[in-house]
Amino acid sequence: MTFLRPSYPFPGVRPLALALLSACLFLPPAARAEPMGARGDDFLYRVEPGDTLEQLARRYTLQAGHWPALQRLNEVDDPYRLPIGKVLRIPLSLIPERPATATAIHVTGQVTADGRPVRPGDVLRAGQSLRSADGGTATLRLEDQSLLTLPPGTTLRLQRLQSFQGTGLTDTRLSIDRGTLESTVAPAGTGVGRFEVRTPATVTGVRGTRLRVHADASGSRHEVLQGGAAIEGPGGTEQHLDPDRGAAYDANGALLGTHPLLPPPPDPRISRDGGQRLDFEPVPRAAAYIIRIALDADGARLESSQRVAGPGAPLRARGGGPRYVFVRGIDALGIEGRDAVLAVDSLRIGLTAGDGSPVLAADGAPVMLGP
Repeated sequence: MTFLRPSYPFPGVRPLALALLSACLFLPPAARAEPMGARGDDFLYRVEPGDTLEQLARRYTLQAGHWPALQRLNEVDDPYRLPIGKVLRIPLSLIPERPATATAIHVTGQVTADGRPVRPGDVLRAGQSLRSADGGTATLRLEDQSLLTLPPGTTLRLQRLQSFQGTGLTDTRLSIDRGTLESTVAPAGTGVGRFEVRTPATVTGVRGTRLRVHADASGSRHEVLQGGAAIEGPGGTEQHLDPDRGAAYDANGALLGTHPLLPPPPDPRISRDGGQRLDFEPVPRAAAYIIRIALDADGARLESSQRVAGPGAPLRARGGGPRYVFVRGIDALGIEGRDAVLAVDSLRIGLTAGDGSPVLAADGAPVMLGP
């Protein structure tokens, strides 16, 4: 019997070496580093190993020839040997943009855009103004998958909706005159290009992913749940907020104070005494509470919201099917705290805390609510 020696396309290269060579040839490209966001008129980028100014100019401005401008702006000595971790500024004016849109993915009750009813699936553009009535809520999705949730009684203007070409990043500017905007920014991990929320006296630039902004005649409140934010007041004064902190401003934009966010209310539970009721233990320093019901565990697809003075309130659910109940404390400055979350079912409600553990009654049995 004759055995044939296998032949290889590269003489002298053994099978294992060839396999390694093939693996290297077909490795997926390295994950692109995420940008830090934007400050003022500049896009911020933290240098990664192997970065050069020419490569970054090509990636973000689509023109490698812009590298000398980046070198001057950032006072870089060697454009091919950048200090790892250095924060570079790239002028947003150098990054090409195109118009972007927002899509309504959830609407409850009465919500209008420029006076016309908003329906799920509607595409919204820059310049439009949205209003949610007292019983209305809406959730919008941007092109980078950011989610904007409008609770009842909110007026939101889409001042700017743009997308930075070639980057997957958006350039978004929103303003609220009254009400609340809850945002989950760039949840897909593409990084934040520019995301600003304006009230009559402040501008909040997002450096992270989860932010709440409230506005009314008395001023504004700002809360960071994840990431970070920079709040600019009159005269260019700036306040940085880290996760789990909030800030309050008066109607003239003067800082009233910053506080750690209140913890979630402990021991939330459903009581059937006298009807369907949410009860929970009081939170130290809480002046009031917000109770909300949503279709998702993140609270983005909001159905209802109510403010109550103390622990315990009737639960105002809408429709059937699974729901999530959220309750948070509000401190004396109006800064809202962290949520306690309960997962409920419309036929037989089995409650769980925010960490997924079951809520137990005094006798150790799971708290349930049936028809």
